[in-house]
This record gives sequence, structure tokens and C-alpha cells, in this order.
Amino acid sequence: MSSSLKEQQQQAIEEFKKMRQALIDARNQVRTLSATARSRDGAVEVTVGTDGSPSGLRFPNNKFKQMTGQALAASVLEAMAASRAQVASRATAIIEAAGGVGPGTASDGALDRVNLDKLLDGGSLEEVLAPRRAGGEGRV
Repeated sequence: MSSSLKEQQQQAIEEFKKMRQALIDARNQVRTLSATARSRDGAVEVTVGTDGSPSGLRFPNNKFKQMTGQALAASVLEAMAASRAQVASRATAIIEAAGGVGPGTASDGALDRVNLDKLLDGGSLEEVLAPRRAGGEGRV
């Protein structure tokens, strides 16, 4: 192998290592994300985590006492949807900033064939390229 080719190979390896570390850091950031949003009527505040599950529900004032059950439920769902949208937006921004492919980004499908969790956790080439189970592991 010529020295120029070796230099290019070494440069590619170094770039890969930097990208891998950036994606590991991004994945760790995404895993700890949460967002809190308030309904437009101000009656409900909901906090959700990365998986979209609520981790907090607050009624910042006594407005809920004058609401019907249906109106209160609508406020809860509205606040939950808003907080989920915030988490998704933040997660996408973090992954895109790290150089990853985010939702809605055109891809040639190469990353769809790669199990990024296995790649980032040091899996073997066979594990990284193994087909994923339907409905199985996510990428981040």
C-alpha cells in the first residue's frame, strides 16, 4: 500500500472515530432529554421524557376546577403533544448536529442497514450489519 493511500486510510479512520464519539455523545444526550409544555389555556403542564412517556403532570393554577372532564382531558393531551414535539425537535437537532441522519433527512438507505447501537457500543461487523428484528431496536 502506498504511503498516500495509508495516509488517506488513517485520515478516514480518525474521521470515523470522531464521528462515532460524536454520535455516542449525542445518543447519551438524547436519552436524558425531557420537555415540559403547558396547555394553551394554562390549566395543565406535562413533562415527558425521550420515549414520550409522561414523567410529570401539574396543574399550575386552580383553573381545572371549573373545567369539564372533557375539557381537562383535552388540555392534558394538548400539553402532552406539545412536550413530545419539543423532545422530538431537540433530539433531531442533537443528532443532526452530531452529523447523524435525522428524521425527514434524505438518506441513501445505508444507515437503515446498520444497527447504530451495536456500532456505537463496539459490536462486531456481523452484529452491526445483521438485519434488525421487526419492531425491534431503535437507532438512538
